Amino acid sequence: MRGLATFCSPALAGELSAKLTEGARSIRARGVGGESPLSRLRRQLPRKRGSRAGGSLVFTLLFALFSLFAPAQAQVSGIVDWSTLGYSDEAEIFSGDTATSAGVTTTVTWSSVTDGGTFNPYEGADFVSYESGAQGGLTGFMQVGFDNSRQDRDDKITVTFTFSEAVTSLAFTMTDIDQSSWDDFVEIYYNTGSGFVNARTGSFASTNPSPTVATDDETFADGWEGTSSNSPNTNINGNLMLNFGTLQVTAVRIIYYSGNDGSSTDPGSQQLGIYDLTYNKIMPLLSSLKSVAMVGTSGNASFAIPGNDVYYTLTVTNSGDGTVDTDTLFLADPLPTQVEFFNGDIDGAGPATGAVYFTQTGAGLTFTLATDVKYSNAVSAPANFAACAYTPSAGYDPNVRYLCLNPKGKMLAGSPDPTFSLQFRARIK
Repeated sequence: MRGLATFCSPALAGELSAKLTEGARSIRARGVGGESPLSRLRRQLPRKRGSRAGGSLVFTLLFALFSLFAPAQAQVSGIVDWSTLGYSDEAEIFSGDTATSAGVTTTVTWSSVTDGGTFNPYEGADFVSYESGAQGGLTGFMQVGFDNSRQDRDDKITVTFTFSEAVTSLAFTMTDIDQSSWDDFVEIYYNTGSGFVNARTGSFASTNPSPTVATDDETFADGWEGTSSNSPNTNINGNLMLNFGTLQVTAVRIIYYSGNDGSSTDPGSQQLGIYDLTYNKIMPLLSSLKSVAMVGTSGNASFAIPGNDVYYTLTVTNSGDGTVDTDTLFLADPLPTQVEFFNGDIDGAGPATGAVYFTQTGAGLTFTLATDVKYSNAVSAPANFAACAYTPSAGYDPNVRYLCLNPKGKMLAGSPDPTFSLQFRARIK
């Protein structure tokens, strides 16, 4: 089992490989109740009396039966940083634009609605645009703005951020929520997978000292409103900070409109800033198990002796809440020196059609024999799938040292825990 490695992010591959190797060494040296792994294996696997070759193989097979759990991985953080997305000052942010960070893609969608009268974009190329200047003490943000001819709460801008997978610790700041001739109103909703919920129902929002924003006291609204005027560029009193903590959020929605407490029947122009969104990627928790069984089930074929064949099965399970990044799973499994790999149909008339048989339950992966299996005859473990460049001979090939496997797609999370298995065959020398 030493060298069996699973990776959920290319950036973490080197660190995880080293930790897995260290974990395997500790497992190899650990016995249970004073009994060594070798002693337990000799009791558990069938072998013929007096067969020293069988006894030698027994040690290798026992080691394969242990389960190896991937250690906890470092937290990966992502950000939607408006200043790095290529927008020029006051350029439109189009509905459908995306930003990707830490393997999570954020999609921005927005829409406007009006029941008549003058309702036009403010400053930017459209109702939603990029502003490179400062507001609320922050520089470079999404600006949501409009010029309304009256205080009309039915004229609204709705902005939705949808994440390609759930995230935790989602946080962002909205700026310049205040009141003068206008009356800023904002409602915020979050989705954890079961529909949108008003953020006012939780303790997710906070303000700075002497705020110009507070929870609204209107019957027509359910969010926050401006209470007094502030100087938008450097003054932080109009900032509203949101942090959703441990909630696994799939989307957040912001609705911006004008209330009825402005000092003028024509509020003119008003705007809301939405600063960078930060979050943590929800990590998978992978465990791997390598097991072995005799191909023969009766007579001499059922014993671990030279000339008999065995099935190896590699099983990977994701018991975490996060998915595995697309196409990043890579397993490099070493073959014991006491066996030789079988390059052919491993089960004859059975369900397998080649040298490796892939099955899964809820993992959401694909596996193609022609492209997702490679081999290595190197002494040391290959660093990646591309490093596996050996072409095995048909039938039994003693030169195969590592079996390289790269299932494709994004390994899912869920309940029950998604799992996949890969089975191959070898002959005892």
